[in-house]
Amino acid sequence: MLGDNIYRRRMKQVIDFLGQQRVDLAILTPSPAFQYLTGIRRGMMERLIALLIEPDKSPKVVAPEFEVSSLSEHTWVEKFIPWAEDENPYDAIAEIAGDSRNGLSFAFDELLPLGVYWKVEKAVGGFKKTSSLTPLIDKMRLIKGEEEIDFMRKAGQIVDVAVRKAYSEVTLGMTELEMQQIVHTEIARQESQATFAAVQFGEHSALPHASPSGRKLKKGDIVLLDCGCVVGGYHTDMTRVGVAGPPSEEQRRIHSVVLKAQQTSIEQIRPGSPCGTMDGVARKIIEEAGYGEFFTHRLGHGIGIQVHEPPYLVRGNAMELRSGMTHSVEPGVYLDTKFGIRIEDLVCVREDAAEVLTYTPRDLIVIDI
Repeated sequence: MLGDNIYRRRMKQVIDFLGQQRVDLAILTPSPAFQYLTGIRRGMMERLIALLIEPDKSPKVVAPEFEVSSLSEHTWVEKFIPWAEDENPYDAIAEIAGDSRNGLSFAFDELLPLGVYWKVEKAVGGFKKTSSLTPLIDKMRLIKGEEEIDFMRKAGQIVDVAVRKAYSEVTLGMTELEMQQIVHTEIARQESQATFAAVQFGEHSALPHASPSGRKLKKGDIVLLDCGCVVGGYHTDMTRVGVAGPPSEEQRRIHSVVLKAQQTSIEQIRPGSPCGTMDGVARKIIEEAGYGEFFTHRLGHGIGIQVHEPPYLVRGNAMELRSGMTHSVEPGVYLDTKFGIRIEDLVCVREDAAEVLTYTPRDLIVIDI
């Protein structure tokens, strides 16, 4: 969790916005925005947990009575409104909202469940006006502070160790699921939580988002490993590629092309560069090598509280990169039914050059069999 002062600064921005927009009450349920403002990282469940924000007042969290003690350990928010199992939590929201005879203006996070929206509407007797907090919070989340970036560095170091271990221990006959377990176990040993570990052998590596299976490793297979973990609520994401035994000329050639596209893109990342232009840098190199039609996805995605968040480095996106943005750079070439090669690193945009936040060497890993 970040320092309380960081969350207080974020909350002040939101409260100031509510005052400017004449919003009476903002409500967020567990979501990335909820985590960004409270520090509490959890999913939405059937029992209502909600952050209530009013202009010029301290924020409050409505939560089940039996969960207040555990939630309070993970947030700077001091005021909790507990509700018992036989109580209606929406009554507490109506009480906070106060007199609604003339109608009240509410703001919501766009990930708030529709069922919660309807229940709030019923409890307060209808809305005078509703608006979204999401554009404001998304804009705030685009630029990371040094504390956030440091969590991502630490996550990158953990994944580096896990990836090296997985490639050193994988053997012929091992399944994708068994190699995945090596990654998960090593990340857990380092007291972190694995968020995903996509292991793809041979022809499966030609499918960018295939799930690990019981497919066994054979000699000559490409071994693609895309994995991440979370530290302090912030994610990392890295992809490396190996081959079981000596690589073929085609495997070496395509790896070289993808590596050149990635390295060139990273070298050209600067504040002011349009996201779509950066996609074009990598795409041009792959197209000139004759593999353009096999680069089937965008160059990269933002990362932070979520594994995928803005900015998106995709054709047509005019958003300009800014110092403090963090995103992936992951060109790939996928030959259907044969193999695929993707190399992915995370970077933080800096004034003079991109800082790389993932650390495993990008060479084609030759697995000794």
